[in-house]
Amino acid sequence: MFTKQNMHKAFLLISAAVITAGAILIMNLGDYFDAQGFLSFTVQSNLLTAIAFVLMVILYNRECKLRSYIAFSVMVSITITGLVYNLVLVPAVEEILPITSDFPNFSTHFLSMVLALGNYFVFEKKGTFTFSHIIAGVIFPIIYWIVFISIGEIINYFPYFFMEPQVIGWPMAFVWFGIIFIAVSVLSLALVFFDRWRGKKQSGQLMN
Repeated sequence: MFTKQNMHKAFLLISAAVITAGAILIMNLGDYFDAQGFLSFTVQSNLLTAIAFVLMVILYNRECKLRSYIAFSVMVSITITGLVYNLVLVPAVEEILPITSDFPNFSTHFLSMVLALGNYFVFEKKGTFTFSHIIAGVIFPIIYWIVFISIGEIINYFPYFFMEPQVIGWPMAFVWFGIIFIAVSVLSLALVFFDRWRGKKQSGQLMN
């Protein structure tokens, strides 16, 4: 029987497959496979979203708070991926192509974000997010920044221009960190408030 639960599970699994394909294809540069792409926030956030979708199917019928934290964390990370790419990188870096350039670019920088947000808005139960979820939302972007700002010079790899203090200077690197931290925190807080509002609204409708 094709219930809403089965439809939701199918959506998660199909989305995971599409997102994984996009992440792998974007590292395929035609004549060779760019394994260094695994270090980019884009690929990592996409693959984590795909993994999270599969885990959400596995944990589907279990009373497990971990599922909501997983959903929240990847939704924030993949949304940041889409927003930073389209609103910061495309306007600022001449070599950066718009999302309409090809499927891998479209998938990793836009479609994956739409699928993650669509999953929440269409399928997920509302009213489950708490203020502690904000920590889950900000932890991955912060850890990513700390790791690469620390080892970027050692491994000779800086994922993004705003994480390269040797070029833009340490003060500007921290300014960019502050901007990203505030953006991630505001996004996380907005999602929590929206979720609590929707949860109360749905509870009120059920009581009526």
